[in-house]
Amino acid sequence: MLGLSKSLLSQLVHIPDFKNKLIAEVAKAADLCMKPYVHSVSLGNYLDNDSDLEDLTFKIQCRDLEGERQESMDIELEVYKSGNEVNMTISWKSLIDRPILWQGKHAVWMDSSSGMQCETPSYGQLFESLARRLRTVFKTSLT
Repeated sequence: MLGLSKSLLSQLVHIPDFKNKLIAEVAKAADLCMKPYVHSVSLGNYLDNDSDLEDLTFKIQCRDLEGERQESMDIELEVYKSGNEVNMTISWKSLIDRPILWQGKHAVWMDSSSGMQCETPSYGQLFESLARRLRTVFKTSLT
């Protein structure tokens, strides 16, 4: 449950703004780290009960400064708990052959086909910056 006590979690799940706060924080982080683009975010799963916070999926849609969709720059984010840590994977939505970032205490790049560790790709610093910022957001918001 990403570090939340059952009583606090029950309160948060019933606050309608909790989901919107998470979405806004993800969009803000993407805007800061993936410039010059602007981003809209949707939650890929629903926050109906305690177990929903075990695994959160976000779809991050990208637009250029003129407001035109840039689908090739869309990102998928999965946030999940492993032990007491908040971990995540970040990947391009449409570029499925590109490496995937797994971010826990450290960043690890994985080949999207084999799952084996690989070299940091050219866009690696952008994703790693986004992951560090989001990890801080989720640790702060969900503990």
